[in-house]
Amino acid sequence: MVLLDDRILELFEETGEEYMSPTEIAENDVIPYTSQYVGERCRKLAEHGLLQPVGNGVYTMTEEGRAYLREEYNTAENGGIEVESEDATGLSEEDEA
Repeated sequence: MVLLDDRILELFEETGEEYMSPTEIAENDVIPYTSQYVGERCRKLAEHGLLQPVGNGVYTMTEEGRAYLREEYNTAENGGIEVESEDATGLSEEDEA
């Protein structure tokens, strides 16, 4: 998980939006990343069951995503998501190599 992953899930919760595209997410003032990078993170979250793609590049948050925000879902144990660090550009150390 990277900081942006938390922000994406929090945005679904805070806005009350049921469906959002990476472009809509990236246009929010609290998301200082490109829609391309947001899309990559949405796909990663979907791979691990925290978001669900509903078609045409649109996502919805799953119950697991909500449980994660309530700190009731351990991604390392349940979803196998690796923790990555990222810099202000949205690039992880892995991406820079």
